[in-house]
Amino acid sequence: MNNLFKIKYKLIISCLCIVIGCSHAPYRYSFSLIDPQSETMSFEDQDVHFSFIPSAENIQVVIKNKSDCNIDLIRDKAEFIDHIGESYIIHYGYDYVSEVRSYKSNLRYATPMRIRPGTEIMGHVWINDWPHFLLGEGPDHSPMSAYNIDNLKEPLFPRYSFEGKGKALKGSTFKLILPIDCDGKITSYDFTFMINDVMK
Repeated sequence: MNNLFKIKYKLIISCLCIVIGCSHAPYRYSFSLIDPQSETMSFEDQDVHFSFIPSAENIQVVIKNKSDCNIDLIRDKAEFIDHIGESYIIHYGYDYVSEVRSYKSNLRYATPMRIRPGTEIMGHVWINDWPHFLLGEGPDHSPMSAYNIDNLKEPLFPRYSFEGKGKALKGSTFKLILPIDCDGKITSYDFTFMINDVMK
């Protein structure tokens, strides 16, 4: 599916929902962190504390530095692994459009994110599908406008029935891998989540 078609498709669906009312009720997902198991969707060790709020579109992640030295989230090596085992590189940050533009300006490289001792960062994990797009002006390219970037954003899971069979994901699992550099020692933190239920 090319970029122009995806933009037009989403625009048509949005317009129809406004004009005639949208019959596509959004899926409502419930999640749990099963490895390491946590009822609070959080994990900590002596160096770092993580907390998570997954949704269909992204995963909110808070990372706190508990150590006495600077730590770095190595965003270029972080991964999202979906329910069928397919791996995706990710964007992590505060604003999707800004992250995409930064990724492109840095020659498709996500710079490490520094977290100072005793501080925390909050951001969202999105699928980074931009290596599969040709960026720039031209007949087969999508301009790097904020509108086009936002409309080409891929959710982690179907939000509506026209995006996919969300209910079929009940009971499935997915993973998030977040490498942390603490004073030169790199630890890959692996988290496995389960989709407990999907409702409409």
